[in-house]
Amino acid sequence: MVHQIPIPQAKYELLNAVIPKHSRCSRLVCLTLPLLVIGFLFLIGGIWIDVQGTLARNHQVVFREKSGTFRDAKTFAWTRRARMYAESAKENQNVDRNSTLDAMPNISPHSPSDPLVVCYYTLPRFLNASGDLRPSDLDPRICTHIIVGFASVVNSRLSPGPFPSIYTEISALKKQFPKLKTMISAGGINEIDSGFPEMVKTHANRKIFINSILNITRMYNLDGLDVDWEFPAWLGGKERERIYFVQLLQELRRAFDKSGRELILSVAVAAPAAIIDESYNVPQIAEHVDFINLMSYDYHYYVWYLPITGLNAPLYANPLEMGYSATLNVNYSAFYWISKGMPREKIVMGIPTYGHSFQLDNEQNHGIMAPAKGFGSLGEMGFTNYREVCEFIRKGGSKVFDEDSRTPYAYGKHDWVSFDDQVSVMEKVEWIKLNGFRGAMILSLNTDDWNGTCHDNETFPLTRVVANNLLSSRELPLDN
Repeated sequence: MVHQIPIPQAKYELLNAVIPKHSRCSRLVCLTLPLLVIGFLFLIGGIWIDVQGTLARNHQVVFREKSGTFRDAKTFAWTRRARMYAESAKENQNVDRNSTLDAMPNISPHSPSDPLVVCYYTLPRFLNASGDLRPSDLDPRICTHIIVGFASVVNSRLSPGPFPSIYTEISALKKQFPKLKTMISAGGINEIDSGFPEMVKTHANRKIFINSILNITRMYNLDGLDVDWEFPAWLGGKERERIYFVQLLQELRRAFDKSGRELILSVAVAAPAAIIDESYNVPQIAEHVDFINLMSYDYHYYVWYLPITGLNAPLYANPLEMGYSATLNVNYSAFYWISKGMPREKIVMGIPTYGHSFQLDNEQNHGIMAPAKGFGSLGEMGFTNYREVCEFIRKGGSKVFDEDSRTPYAYGKHDWVSFDDQVSVMEKVEWIKLNGFRGAMILSLNTDDWNGTCHDNETFPLTRVVANNLLSSRELPLDN
């Protein structure tokens, strides 16, 4: 059934005023000026709506951090990625893209002998389950790698931000768990017109950046770098950024190999096919990195031009989705990366511990692709952590497990939220093992129920499902 949202029609009255014969206002001017005024008002109104809703209507909109707080910077970064994913969907709705990939080479996938559980620990504590997640609250046994993010690129140098002691505390965990690897992620909020785009343009700038990486990893006893540029050459970015990105990775790899230390190089990469096509030379990236962290989440997020509910990280497509929309799922993204030239043993699949909330237009219509009119009351700017979802269901929200996408959602009154639970996470882990991918990436430890309020005092329940079923006791980063 198609739900149409009625649009109130403006009412006009014909004014029969007589225009004096000697009026200096010609008929053309009199007709043109009101149209210009109306057009100007519509333009200002559109911009005002975008600013109020922090929504990107076109490629040229650059969102700026409104307050000086570091917390707001992280809110900006997370929501901007989700909006860019949504932009890829808007721009490609009518693209005739096959939602099923051509057959992959006949390779018998097998689980790698050293699967990874890569866990992001985000600063400064955006969307924490409760209070502040401190390094002392972490359980390093459930991660093979902990990536601390996100440092910014400022004047072609990596800037750790206002919490440098956190990196020292995270690295100190290796004293008890020597197999644990700790890394820093370079991302931040300034990838659009400064930061990465400015740094990569010249060899001299890239050299400054690489030297800062070598210094910081040595200073904080870190094991490597995760490059989180969102995204080269995308949404108005210069086409050459795609080339510069590969040059940066090549030069990082060379410097790491010459450093005398076994430094790890990973890249956080986009999941939608449209961004992959525009931003990445996949075979060349594969040549230089140890693994990629595939950001296989944020497939659906409330934006004004797609005002319907959708799943954050569906494993498979829902039958209601057609065309490009049918490609917005974990399974398609992973195999699309393989088809472009990324070895499956270098692909680490992203699993979110947060959900996306929507405000239903009609509380009686609460399925997937139901009309929505904004963010839900859960969380912040449409992002909600796992503990908040648990409380929502505990207080009467109805939970539904979609059999097609293998993903749950919940609704109650005008609230609707898509999320992953222990069942859907387990299905993704089994899918990762079945298809021979390198492992799983968690975004993030902060948004998991780290203080154990959902499941009988079990901390990090979603991350723990991944570790318990992907890592054997031999592979857990336990004390030697």
